[in-house]
Amino acid sequence: MARSIGLEEALGIAMDAELKALAFYAEAAVKIQDPHGRDLLSRLAAFEQYHYQKLSELARSLQAEGTFIAYETRSVEQFVPLVGRGEVAETLLEELKDVPGILSKAIENETIAGERYGVLAEETNDPDGQDMFRKLANEEKMHQRILEDEFFSLSNRGVWGWQGMYGE
Repeated sequence: MARSIGLEEALGIAMDAELKALAFYAEAAVKIQDPHGRDLLSRLAAFEQYHYQKLSELARSLQAEGTFIAYETRSVEQFVPLVGRGEVAETLLEELKDVPGILSKAIENETIAGERYGVLAEETNDPDGQDMFRKLANEEKMHQRILEDEFFSLSNRGVWGWQGMYGE
């Protein structure tokens, strides 16, 4: 039987996962030789940092005032690349020696994160909280789709499809 957790504990788990995702993408960006892949992964690192910051703001607001915060949806292109933050915080990146392995792990992580935020949206009674968690879930699903597209592009065409700052 699954144990039910409270919002505070769920936020702590989500914040920890965002830090791990940030470290994973930043370190993966260092390992990727292709500038398109490096650009995408380093922007995803910055995006995960944004998620962590917003979840931290939410935790502070809930603790101080008992209220949810407004959350502004973003896109990957809006973020300045963030590369190489050092340790990977239990992401097991050292075991992922190739690009397909990195992308597979990233897709798995984004899928889990999207599902986690979807559950939080369903379990939250506050309309602002539901809105924030739905937006977070949708962003994680967007990351998942982008990564799946990259995996497909690399597998079938042998090149990164991401254009980012290298758009042609």
